[in-house]
Formats: sequence, structure tokens, C-alpha cells
Amino acid sequence: METDYNTIAVQYKRAKEQPWRDAIETYSLMNLVGDLAGKRVVDVACGEGFFTRKLRSHGAAEMLGVDISERMIELARAEEADRPLGISYEVGDARDLVPQQDFDLAVSAWLLVYAHDRDELDRMCRGLARRLRPGGRFVTLTTNPGLYHFTPPDYTKYGFTVQLLENVYEGAPIEWTILLDDSSFDIENYYLPPDAYESAFAEAGFRDVKFHLPTLSPQAEQVDGRDYWADFLDYPPAILIDCVRE
Repeated sequence: METDYNTIAVQYKRAKEQPWRDAIETYSLMNLVGDLAGKRVVDVACGEGFFTRKLRSHGAAEMLGVDISERMIELARAEEADRPLGISYEVGDARDLVPQQDFDLAVSAWLLVYAHDRDELDRMCRGLARRLRPGGRFVTLTTNPGLYHFTPPDYTKYGFTVQLLENVYEGAPIEWTILLDDSSFDIENYYLPPDAYESAFAEAGFRDVKFHLPTLSPQAEQVDGRDYWADFLDYPPAILIDCVRE
């Protein structure tokens, strides 16, 4: 089952309102991104522009959002029309080798998870490298490749579930079911081991590849307590990766 974001775009936008998105996802990604003042930034697989707008609001001097889904870009442009921040959006495939660009930073939330195999992951990483100047940085949030190496707890209280196959293999599906108040929808990711990511980044011309565990915002810890978020933090369904283009 391939995920068709044209059909789930509105539901996916609503899912960004789930508390874990702010408490862990956004906090972890923005904390790793760091200072954006004066930087030219591209958000690849930007969806409806959730992180694109946050990156711009946190100081990006120039902001471009790119997504393969025409419907997602429609939603992003509609939001920009209603609350303009000076963001440009375009439909594009992360696997395409675009003419060399010179962005300081490329960010992708939930992009590499859609690589079915090492070849497709290589193509994504080469496409990302084309977006960055030498010394430019790539930061991504992605499904944890370690999911198949521990027994995931029940994540229902956070608003989703994760289903794995009994036996792991490269390209094995990881199915997320996102639970909304009145409906649910499925997103299919694919398993590749950490060395596949390291190899793909190296082949695309990236160095200093680092893997990071997600972290909890101090505000969420104060309000909910770490115990509430322990299943997510101790058995993280997502991790972050950053690296630098040579």
C-alpha cells in the first residue's frame, strides 16, 4: 500500500494538532536545526507547510517548500495566502536531480521513510545534495530504523499505532495508523537499516552523519510529567539525523 497524500491531505493536516507533534516532534526538530537567522532554507517533503512556516517564523531569511503531492501544495499555498510569511511552494519529487542550488539548510520531516530500497534512498539523498551549497546542512526526522529491534509499546494514547511484520527484511513495511477524533488513516513507511542511511549519505557527498534520539520539551514534561511520555521516549518510533554536504 503506497500512501497517497492527495487523498489524506486534510486529515494529515489535522493530525499535526496531536500533542506529541508539539511536545516531541517539533521540539526535537527545531532544537536540532538551531539558529536560522539569515539562512536560505528548503523544506523537502513539506506537506501542507507545517514545518515550512515554523522554519520561516524562526528566522529563515528565504524559505521554499517542496512536495510531490499537488494537494498538499494547494493547502500550503492557501495557508500562505491567508497568513502570508513570504514562503514559496512548488511541486517536486525529492528524487529528482535538480540543477545545483545553494541553500544553507535542507529540512525533511518524514521523507526518507518512503524509500522502498537502498537505490531509492540513494536517489533521495542525491536529490537533497543538489539543493545544498558545499557546507550546507541537512536535518531530517524519520521513522526509527530500530523499530524492528525492539517490541513497540502501545502508542494509542499519543494518537497513533505502529504495526510491524513478524520478520524483518529490507523494505519491510512499517504501518502507522493515525487516530483522529472522528476517523483514522494509514501511512506506510519502509524499513532500511542504519548502514543503508550512512551509505546513501556518503555516496551523495554528505559527511558527519549523526543519529539523534527525540527529546521532550520542558513545557510538556512540566505539564504531563515524563512518565506519560516514557513509552515514546524509551521506545522511540522516530529519530533524527543530520549531516553536512561536502
